[in-house]
Amino acid sequence: MKEYAPYELPQAIDLKQLMNERAEKTPDDVAFFFTEDDGSVRKVTCREFRDDVNGLGTYLYAKGFRGGRHCGIVGPNSYEWLVAFFALVNGGNVALPLDARQPVENLIRLMARGDCASLVYSKEFAPAVPAFAANLSKIPAAAGEGFLELPMTAFAEYIAEGKKLLAAGETGYVDHEVDANALAAILFTSGTTGEPKGVMLSQDNFISNMNQASKNYFHEGVGMGPLPMHHMFGLVVGHLMVYNYCTPCYIVRNIRNIMKDLQIAKPSTLFAVPMIIETFVKQFRVLAKRAGAPLSPEMIKQATGGKLKYIICGGAPLSVQYVKLFRTFGVELLNGYGITECSPVLAVNRNEDFCDGSVGPVLFGCEVKIDDDGEILARGRNVMLGYYKDPAATEEAMKGGWYHTGDLGKIEDHYLFITGRTKNLIITASGENVSPEELEEKFLQDPAVAEAIVYEKDGSLIVQIYPEQEANAPAAYFDALLARANQGEPVYRKVQKVILRDEPFVRNSTGKIVRRLIET
Repeated sequence: MKEYAPYELPQAIDLKQLMNERAEKTPDDVAFFFTEDDGSVRKVTCREFRDDVNGLGTYLYAKGFRGGRHCGIVGPNSYEWLVAFFALVNGGNVALPLDARQPVENLIRLMARGDCASLVYSKEFAPAVPAFAANLSKIPAAAGEGFLELPMTAFAEYIAEGKKLLAAGETGYVDHEVDANALAAILFTSGTTGEPKGVMLSQDNFISNMNQASKNYFHEGVGMGPLPMHHMFGLVVGHLMVYNYCTPCYIVRNIRNIMKDLQIAKPSTLFAVPMIIETFVKQFRVLAKRAGAPLSPEMIKQATGGKLKYIICGGAPLSVQYVKLFRTFGVELLNGYGITECSPVLAVNRNEDFCDGSVGPVLFGCEVKIDDDGEILARGRNVMLGYYKDPAATEEAMKGGWYHTGDLGKIEDHYLFITGRTKNLIITASGENVSPEELEEKFLQDPAVAEAIVYEKDGSLIVQIYPEQEANAPAAYFDALLARANQGEPVYRKVQKVILRDEPFVRNSTGKIVRRLIET
């Protein structure tokens, strides 16, 4: 496709400026909407969102939340989650978004590592709060005050109290000037290959990335992001970027209800990970089976709300077969690439400039290059401040002033292609480097393969395959697939054995397979 100029949108400076500007220029426009527990749909205007954030922020200021206090946020996606995040970081405090799927003991450990003795939590986590209090009340960050809990179920009360304080002249919170370069959030990496590290991000980091991404992709209509808000792709792309476009953002509170939510939200753009795409395809096949007819664009249009034009996909590798499949449905599936340390997006296929199999052009305003070893390096305002209390890891990651992503790739005709991970590289006995991801893609293109992982054991390459259950393919089918995949490959890249799995691989919250948990 042909390159073209970036899309132009007003450039936000920080979240407070973005929030205030939207409330002043489009006060009655819908900022966010979502389905309540009783099935009713609640719409929140730009003015109401600003007032709720300022109300909660003022309440927190009155409780001593100022001067860079660290506070965890845990719970499924919700309007309250977003209000808490904005209220914390716009008051000069530091948010620790936590993965709600993690065991409680892991969350406690991460909070302690992040010097965090305060927690915003959803009702689902109320039973675990005593454990948080018992373990975190003695850490240095809790000195003098102990562990402080902030249940989201009490937010209406907190916001109302904050608004009373504002009316009485307590304007310290709303008058606070944001330092966009100061630490605003600590996000712990998923730890798919090792111990999680605390990625330090400023408002300038993720606001810059939001501005950059908005130049590559233009969005109109309703945006819907079912990805978890604790992950930067879910937060920055799925919610903040939609908000920045001055378009309504639908909050998916429970991903299990996503098919029903599509009918309610009627999005024009969906932000997803490959795991969601795979789920959609399975759902579509069920619909076709029930209808007794082949899948058609009209069938998919009805199932997705009637207005879906684009799906932005990231977070994990995406097989090109899905890109081609969705195009036949009349939906352009635009693959992208990012990493938490880069706030997170580095590249994405554009509305009218895309290349199947690639992750698209590098964002305008980002710098990306490939080093001599094939590793993707990045530089720009979106790159993290460093790893929290880990200068050695920071120095290692930022060698030469470039962030070393750990991903392998290439740039061809202005498109970035991901070819693997440096930590996943297999070094053969003859000293050859093998990227398992490149071999895995050969298997994943087959419709009978749901998941595939290639690894080395005792000097041989092995592939574990979780078959597509509806395919009902016999073992001989996969032996033949193995033979086809090995055609044309040099000896050192030939996969010697296929192992069929009865269960899917373990994945993290964004759908990446956790390779270290694979039994070999």
